[in-house]
Amino acid sequence: MKRFIITFTTFISISFTAYAKEYYELRTYKLNSPEKAVAFDKMMAAAVPLLATTELKSIGVFKARGDKSGDKNWRYVLKSCSSLDALAESSSALANEGFLEQARDYLSYAKSDPSFSRISISTFVAFDGFPELISPGKDKVGKRYFELRTYESHNELKAYLKVKMFNDGELDIFADVGLKGVFFGRALSGENLPNLTYMLVYDDEDQKKSAWNSFIKSPAWEAMKSEEMYKDTVSKIISTFLVPTVYSQIR
Repeated sequence: MKRFIITFTTFISISFTAYAKEYYELRTYKLNSPEKAVAFDKMMAAAVPLLATTELKSIGVFKARGDKSGDKNWRYVLKSCSSLDALAESSSALANEGFLEQARDYLSYAKSDPSFSRISISTFVAFDGFPELISPGKDKVGKRYFELRTYESHNELKAYLKVKMFNDGELDIFADVGLKGVFFGRALSGENLPNLTYMLVYDDEDQKKSAWNSFIKSPAWEAMKSEEMYKDTVSKIISTFLVPTVYSQIR
């Protein structure tokens, strides 16, 4: 048992520090009403151009696609950057009077009637096999939407092995069947750890169904999921369907 613990600790530290990859921050704003969501959107529409002047590479702001995809008042803000320090420092770009004026409605709600119930924040480091966020090109058909998927694991080893599974072949299978990734990240902080989170983009409903159908039937996936080392790597999957706001850089 002692030898296993030492070996496990060694390959975790080597595997997760050997490469320089992007970092991501995902904030979920649990806004309390449609009016407060409007105030938030006004604020974030002013914030995105300012944040774009920092070391952030991409900024996406999303909302639920429909009633079955979560609360329509919530907003999901995704940022990508080359370092955690740059993520932390990016908010300094918002310290100016012009922005505070645009944020006035959002910031003016009283303690007894706050704009949000909570803000949850998670940070991620990109997978070796998908080291940078890929923003999709122009939406030609106007039916595009996104899916945010979180895979929780019941212990750290299983979480590591699920990331390894993606790097060792599952990412390639995704690409082969038309499942188009935006980002893939291993959680460094946040809720319900350990987990990994990734985002896919779909042209429309038919494309989504076709791609997942091809994935499920893929001989490569059938072979990979049957490997003993990859059994029980995921204990829970959380899926949320999203659409970008009009001011989101990722669209």
